[in-house]
Amino acid sequence: MSAEDRRDRLVEAAIRVMTRDGVSRATTRAIASEAGMPLGVFHYAFHSKQELVTRVTETIAQQSKADMDRVVFAGETVDLYEVLLGALTAYFDHVVAHPLEHLVTYELTTAALRDPELEDVARRQYDYYLKENEELLLAAAEYFGFEFIEPVEVITRYALSVMDGLALNWLARGDEEEAREVLRLTARTAVTMVRPK
Repeated sequence: MSAEDRRDRLVEAAIRVMTRDGVSRATTRAIASEAGMPLGVFHYAFHSKQELVTRVTETIAQQSKADMDRVVFAGETVDLYEVLLGALTAYFDHVVAHPLEHLVTYELTTAALRDPELEDVARRQYDYYLKENEELLLAAAEYFGFEFIEPVEVITRYALSVMDGLALNWLARGDEEEAREVLRLTARTAVTMVRPK
């Protein structure tokens, strides 16, 4: 097994342990055991806690982004509202399908913000979200031939803030239909921030 395959297996095991038992119980010993590997392999694969936490947050984020990409780049619609709503819905569907994984991302973010060793993890996590979502918006703008009336960075941060808050709100309250109405409102609002080129 290559070093990269070992890391991938340990990341998957870490996600399972964190999802099942919580972030605080995800010790290196528990993760190695979950992966069916000796503890020494863990320390060979990851040089620091920061490296593992970064990979865990990136992996979960990439999984939900892949769902959004499928909608945005499917090319099955010519309506901007439907594409935006589809992307937002794809993300939210991932939250609904994997609530404990998304809870792990919130746990990791708040833990990282309190730990000087992990502080960079939270910043990089949100930098990734902003960059990837900005690229999605720019791809949609190119495809539909429009431009933004506000800076794309601000629109991206606005949309991320809404979705981040909505996901946490749904995890706490569980009112799915109300949450889906927020998705529709967010897509309608986003459409007002563009004009034809």
